[in-house]
Amino acid sequence: MSYATFFETLHFTTKRRLQFLTITKQIQQFVAKSKILSGSVIIQSLHTTARLWVNEDEKNLVGDGSLSYTPDMHKILDRFASPNEVYFHNDIRDASNPKGRRDTHLCAPDEQGICHECRNGHAHAQALMLPHALTFIVHQGKIVKGLWQEIMLVELDHDRKRDVAVFVQGEK
Repeated sequence: MSYATFFETLHFTTKRRLQFLTITKQIQQFVAKSKILSGSVIIQSLHTTARLWVNEDEKNLVGDGSLSYTPDMHKILDRFASPNEVYFHNDIRDASNPKGRRDTHLCAPDEQGICHECRNGHAHAQALMLPHALTFIVHQGKIVKGLWQEIMLVELDHDRKRDVAVFVQGEK
């Protein structure tokens, strides 16, 4: 046996706020491609408003975009940090709001001096509830997980492209 490491950035596109996107299959495919038989895999979101979570991918818990009611985790996250709350992070200083509190980490303003930033203070606050990285044991070339456990990328903001770094290490 020889020790080896493999790294890759996986790309996903989310479709909506509070989407729980199951990525277990893609992570397992990466581990299989690495040919690591015994070791660990670390999965890390490269965003401040997208997180990772391990749980059941069950529609009443996380939703699937088709429900006529609010799934449990959506209620919990929005109760913790409602999108309707006032956040100073959303008070953008630009030509239309020269006294705005936030003047850092802004995108470039357009030709009228307007910064088209997301009003996403709630998404940053909700990120407190979920981890940005996960670690799993790799045994016999597969991720060790429980029967109902799924790895999910959680979109806390809005539809967009998201990147997840994956690093596997161990014995081949």
